[in-house]
Amino acid sequence: MSNFIKVMPFILLCSFLIACSNESADAEAKKDHVWKEQIGTIDKAKEVESVLMDSAKNMQEAIEDQ
Repeated sequence: MSNFIKVMPFILLCSFLIACSNESADAEAKKDHVWKEQIGTIDKAKEVESVLMDSAKNMQEAIEDQ
């Protein structure tokens, strides 16, 4: 019984928070998350890597043609 008394307020609090959550805030939070800037940086780095790999391939082909 003592465990039930300890757990019940936590369950009620969680259910209250879930019931009162705002869906528009959740959608907005998905757009602006903590790692947005880091993910953008990684995506740019992948693009640069692709350009560099293409350039290296072209340079290697030019060297082989000579």
